[in-house]
Amino acid sequence: NNMTLLTTSQKALRGLSGFKLPSSFFGNADLTATLVVALANESGQDLEKECRWQELVTEYTFATVSGTATYALPSAFRAFANMSQWDRTNLWRMTGPTPPFVYQWLKSGISVWASNNRWFALRGNLFTIYPTPTSADTIAFDYYSKAWITKQLDSSNITEWSADLDTARLDEDLITADLKWRFLQAKGMPFEPEYKRFESLKEALQSDNGGRGMIDLNGPSPRMGVGYGNLPETGFGG
Repeated sequence: NNMTLLTTSQKALRGLSGFKLPSSFFGNADLTATLVVALANESGQDLEKECRWQELVTEYTFATVSGTATYALPSAFRAFANMSQWDRTNLWRMTGPTPPFVYQWLKSGISVWASNNRWFALRGNLFTIYPTPTSADTIAFDYYSKAWITKQLDSSNITEWSADLDTARLDEDLITADLKWRFLQAKGMPFEPEYKRFESLKEALQSDNGGRGMIDLNGPSPRMGVGYGNLPETGFGG
């Protein structure tokens, strides 16, 4: 299990000389504890933006409504996991995110051919589907979440520490290293060695976070999805 706010903070301070070690951090009026919690929040909030961490991949599903084209994103949405958008009801992978010039081409109706395919775009932070659904279908996608903490109280995922026993979903050694240089910087002390160690550790973890898939230069068929190459959608066999 990942370390808690308490254990991560204590580990960071133990690696620095000359600072007292609070017995608690969240909600503690002690100036050191207050500073560490603020810096620990900065650390995780910056890290979740800097890389698409596999630890933060989250699945989301929703049902379409006939006549409704736009749908709310998850509250902690940061970014899509590429090519993960599926119409599960019809077993089609959706095409997108569609850029504005393609979306307007689709909406024009001038050059769009008859197709069973569905496109999606982000417009006004809404998941926008073209053509507008005419039935209740299940749409699913993976996304990278802003919620990099698991709350101890109810195991929900949140974006800021709420208790000493909350746990980080990101690598605890990385947050500890990040916290050390941030603390020294806040105290007006030299922090270059600690910062260089943090950057080295971050680079190492980013380099193979979640592994890397094989690249198929043929590309998948939009309808058949992953692993089918360029098979036609109709006319199989004789």
